[in-house]
Amino acid sequence: MNIFDGHLDLALNAVSFRRDLTLNLEQLRRKQTPEAIEKVGTPTITFGEMKRGKVRAVLSTLLARSKPWAASSPISTSVIGDWPTQEMAYAVARGQLAWYELMQQQGHLSIITTAKQLRHHWNSKSDLPGAGVIITLEGADPIINPDQLHHWHELGLRTLMLAHFGRSHYAHGTPSEDAANTRDTDGPLTEKTPALLKVMADLKMPLDLTHLSDTSFFQAVDTFRGRIYSSHTACRALCSIPRNHSDEQLRLILERGGVIGVPMFNAFLDATYKRPPNSNRQQVTLDTVAAHLDHICQLAGNAEQAAIGSDMDGGFGLEHSPTGLDTIADLGKLAEALRKRGHNDDEIRNILGENWLRFFCETLP
Repeated sequence: MNIFDGHLDLALNAVSFRRDLTLNLEQLRRKQTPEAIEKVGTPTITFGEMKRGKVRAVLSTLLARSKPWAASSPISTSVIGDWPTQEMAYAVARGQLAWYELMQQQGHLSIITTAKQLRHHWNSKSDLPGAGVIITLEGADPIINPDQLHHWHELGLRTLMLAHFGRSHYAHGTPSEDAANTRDTDGPLTEKTPALLKVMADLKMPLDLTHLSDTSFFQAVDTFRGRIYSSHTACRALCSIPRNHSDEQLRLILERGGVIGVPMFNAFLDATYKRPPNSNRQQVTLDTVAAHLDHICQLAGNAEQAAIGSDMDGGFGLEHSPTGLDTIADLGKLAEALRKRGHNDDEIRNILGENWLRFFCETLP
């Protein structure tokens, strides 16, 4: 069964985490220093593991945040890194895009920009070199002004999020859990966001609502008239943290024909999860993931709008992934967890891949 993963950070792993995804996983893990594992975890993804797990298509990011208050220093306490200007964020994102282009030239992946390409890649019976990759921006800071989105679209960008963790130049993203942080809080869209959303609508680009703070989320839904979805967000009803969507938010996405991808990060799946050294990882399992997927199905009244947005190796690793997932090749094990909850083979096929396939065949040029 083919898998469509709605959220990966492949270029971030290569360019920022210095991981060679062309290695086999054992080789890649041997190359990780204790400091790297402590900061971003034991890796779970290589091109080989994606192919072994039949991960046929993915939505993968360009990620470079701009925070005007960020220190002009090469040393960052953030896994991602924050850049003082949008111009710097633009340059970093272009470097990540160059990595995707080079990996395509070397036969490790295929950049997907049209619905025809996606259908062909998904249905191909030949031995494909690698996954089909749709490029997204996780946070719109690298778009220096709204009109520049035309330039990014020409480069192959097909969708985006307005913010990541904290405030961006376009929206308030996931609020900080640090009470002393007075900048990264819940708040509205910025003055230039309506113009960006208009260009998105003109280009028929769907909007990813993941990572928006509550106020920005509802404003974006009210303002944007195009297609909406959420690539990697779990259910607040099951894990009550601001990062997840409430049932009200989930219903708004579902009512407008959106798909919702569930991530594989324990802290988003179970609010009682404890990080190492006192980890209780064993209590977060694939059944926990299936519970979030099933919750979305129950709200939708069908199994046509829930999906996977694994976020694996997205600043965390094996240590913070549900028990049962050793590598991305294990995503197919979700089938059994869903079957135990009463889902049939057609519904499982939808959740593991066909729902994203249908959505992007409808929204890509």
